[in-house]
Amino acid sequence: MTLHAKMAACRADPCGPLIAWADSKVHLEQAMKTTGIIASSAMNGLLASIRLGGLDADTVSARIGLGSNALFAESDFMPLAAFTSALEVASEETNDPIFGLKLGKEFEFQAIGSLAALFLTAPTLKQGLTQFSRHFPALQSNSRSELVVENDVARFSYSIHDNTVRHKTQDADFTESLLNTMLAATIGEDWKPSCIEFEHMPGDNLALYRSQLACPLSFGRRENAIVFPKKFLDRPIGAGGDEHRHLRIACELSDLLYHREKRLDLVAALKAWIAAALCQHASIDIDHAAGDFGMSLRSFQRKLAENGVNYADLRNMVRMEIAKSLLANTRLSIPVIAEQLGYSELSAFARSFRHLTGFTPARFRQKSGNYTNVLRG
Repeated sequence: MTLHAKMAACRADPCGPLIAWADSKVHLEQAMKTTGIIASSAMNGLLASIRLGGLDADTVSARIGLGSNALFAESDFMPLAAFTSALEVASEETNDPIFGLKLGKEFEFQAIGSLAALFLTAPTLKQGLTQFSRHFPALQSNSRSELVVENDVARFSYSIHDNTVRHKTQDADFTESLLNTMLAATIGEDWKPSCIEFEHMPGDNLALYRSQLACPLSFGRRENAIVFPKKFLDRPIGAGGDEHRHLRIACELSDLLYHREKRLDLVAALKAWIAAALCQHASIDIDHAAGDFGMSLRSFQRKLAENGVNYADLRNMVRMEIAKSLLANTRLSIPVIAEQLGYSELSAFARSFRHLTGFTPARFRQKSGNYTNVLRG
């Protein structure tokens, strides 16, 4: 089918994609049985924003496992756990519990690519949000975005459904803040949500949340959501949309959803899980991994064996690749690196590193050319 014919089909069903939504929904449900992925463009945009904010993006990249091609080959997508971990690490590195909220305000919405263009070329907010939600799996899998209208209230929700993504508070804060900022830019000065809802609890940071979001807040909810008056849905986006471009983007994203099924293989998914757990100083024992991947320990070990993988060897490899990246590209001291990688003693880290690389950590750092201004730990 030619692009012209596809666009004619899209025009005949302006609120839906060229590919039947039922097919896309089945496709999404199948994808949600695997480990989540996200477009690399979103990660690149996130790291660029972190760097512009004055934070050492090299440290963030190294800690989440993106500082080494030995862990994840270059691709147009990457583990969702790496994206959520980047936000959690940045929050920890800055000692800022609402880092995600602040970054969401400054993040360029257009950086998420075609999905942003799809929204911005829609004629009204209702169609923009509907199309955004419908095509969201093209940006990020194992997640749900949905617009629900009931009586005079609209609710635009977002949530991650992936047991291998353990920590997602900063991701929720970042996403809700980004979407709220995007809606404010679309609606104008009279924009004010009725409520912003979060899955997580605020802990001791309720006052900080209120300082960033000038509207009622609710925590411990079923999913993250922005609630607002239905009347806003009829507002035009920009000058009222660009129908030709909007239909073209919708068709392209529909084709992407239907024809290209992106999945992480088990080994790549497990590498991302280990790196994310290390970022949060959480357990990386095999029984915890099996549980998060939805398997019994015996089934998990059998699946690894089918892939020719020994869990302990893979865990050590992930640790060492992250260690090499931290030694070569950051100013963190060797004791701090050892601690971040879950070693209770520096000597254990040094022995393991030398056994697997042939160098002591200090010699490897020197060999990499990273001589100066190393932080003391």
